[in-house]
Amino acid sequence: MITTFPENLRPFTDREIPAAMERIAHHKYFPAIAHLIFPDISPEEARKRMLLAVTIEDFQLEWMYAFNRRVIDQTIDNFTYTISPNIKHNTGYLFVSNHRDIILDSSLLQMVLVDSGFPTSMITYGDNLVINELAEDLARSNKMFKVVRQGNKRDLFNNSKILSQFMRTCVQQGHSCWIAQRNGRTKDGKDQTAQALVKMMAMSGNRKDPVKNYAELNIVPVAISYEYEPCDFLKTRELFMALQSDTPPVKQDGEDLLSIITGITQWKGNVHIHMGDPITAEELNQSPTKDDANGMAAHVCTLIDNSIAQGYKIYPTNRIAYDLLYKPDSNTTTYTQDEKAAFMEHLDKLRTGNVPLIPNTSLAAAIPFDKDFPGGHIEAAFQQQNQYLQKYFDVIKEIFLGIYANPLVH
Repeated sequence: MITTFPENLRPFTDREIPAAMERIAHHKYFPAIAHLIFPDISPEEARKRMLLAVTIEDFQLEWMYAFNRRVIDQTIDNFTYTISPNIKHNTGYLFVSNHRDIILDSSLLQMVLVDSGFPTSMITYGDNLVINELAEDLARSNKMFKVVRQGNKRDLFNNSKILSQFMRTCVQQGHSCWIAQRNGRTKDGKDQTAQALVKMMAMSGNRKDPVKNYAELNIVPVAISYEYEPCDFLKTRELFMALQSDTPPVKQDGEDLLSIITGITQWKGNVHIHMGDPITAEELNQSPTKDDANGMAAHVCTLIDNSIAQGYKIYPTNRIAYDLLYKPDSNTTTYTQDEKAAFMEHLDKLRTGNVPLIPNTSLAAAIPFDKDFPGGHIEAAFQQQNQYLQKYFDVIKEIFLGIYANPLVH
């Protein structure tokens, strides 16, 4: 199935894995990656272990599973998940997830699937994340399909058709596929499915029967909830900078990599994943505008959004932020004073400008994030921004609290 899609977009096949492992094992950044995942073995031992992987499953179970386990052990208090009993084995699904972290949203879901006896899913990812050959080899070895977001309207249309067909083919052949509910992460805590994404899903199906078209995809909404939002300071900074201009801020080189590293290494407290009920033909039939493409897409968005909202786990950080924004005199009993003190200490880093380029965690210490590492050169610019942001703390504080409070508002 995979080989019928463009080679520059599709995941690797098992036949292509040994060559990919060879390239990864001899890349100059491999020792850093290996130390991140297996800190107790030498680069030489790690290289030998990498070369033992001869299939996608070998790579995922030996390396990606260990990566997830390490992230959980080092940056998460409790990792929990719930799965709808209506999700069956030997069935392909299209997992449509809220998107809070570039890597971990889909990566942690793969661990849930493995631990629950399901095969891992295909994963879609934006071409902006392909920063070098190493990143591409790691992604394609991990069943990831590249989504092209650059080009003219015709190119984007054709690439959307290819992506739509890839996802439908996966489901038809009993494989699952993960895609975020929107292009890019949610920055403000409002998890809303993009109508354009839902329309793209339908491009590969029968447009004359929209209910059957969407029902064939076996859409499963997935909600991931972080007690402490990955990249919350970076998201706050980005939202604030966007307010200062009528045009979206231009990303610096290395900014995506910074978000990836921060998301992986930042302390996240508790994390929960909920895999909801598959969307049924009966639910799709309830659309008042089944014969209108826009109306039907809006109905599917509502079904996905409602399921994600119901499955989203509200943590004390969400309630604390909500009270600080909307009920400052509240004497709630839904969180402890210790929980509030911990959250306020976290917030205070913005007030003082004490925001490190990457988190001060043991996991982050394994990464050689300096001027010679991709993205390391942006440190000076971000430290200057920290001083600038201190001057506007009242605005910054409201943005930051909104990220945490909005799941209770929307």
